[in-house]
Amino acid sequence: MAFSLLRKIILLFLFFVLWAFLDSPVLAEVEVLFSPEGTIKGRLLKEVESTTSTLELAIHDITSFDMVQALLKAKQRGVKVRIIADSKQAKMKSSQITYLIHQGIPVKVLGGKEKGLMNHRFAILDGQKVITGSYDWSRALERWNYENVLILTDSEVVASYQREFDRLWREKRVIK
Repeated sequence: MAFSLLRKIILLFLFFVLWAFLDSPVLAEVEVLFSPEGTIKGRLLKEVESTTSTLELAIHDITSFDMVQALLKAKQRGVKVRIIADSKQAKMKSSQITYLIHQGIPVKVLGGKEKGLMNHRFAILDGQKVITGSYDWSRALERWNYENVLILTDSEVVASYQREFDRLWREKRVIK
């Protein structure tokens, strides 16, 4: 009988350890990418292609035609795309922000405090994945700059980024 009780206690202990481990961020998937090796842009395009419901992007600017086309294709597939971009960058000739607006993608622009920038660089895909890092969705970055991207799936991390996106989205206006 003592052996049976000990066995139950050990099994219960193992269950709690396993439960704690499964709930731990240690099991969250993290993918790390660097450029100019040519891997970031292709991976981002695949992620956008595989998005099925929502894609929320907080970005300094978008100048990459390929990235713009991927966002438009996502919208055509029924993905709800929303973008927050820097107000100064959106006015630049190379920016694709105005084009995206004309294509019906909701965009809000904001600057930082005083003379600051909206300098976030993150995307939330289907409310389950975050892509963040120094990589701006620009033409030049993939070829010349040393950039990085993290792709994260931890639910708490995703929720934090979602709260930040939602806060920023409420803060400013839509450009037309």
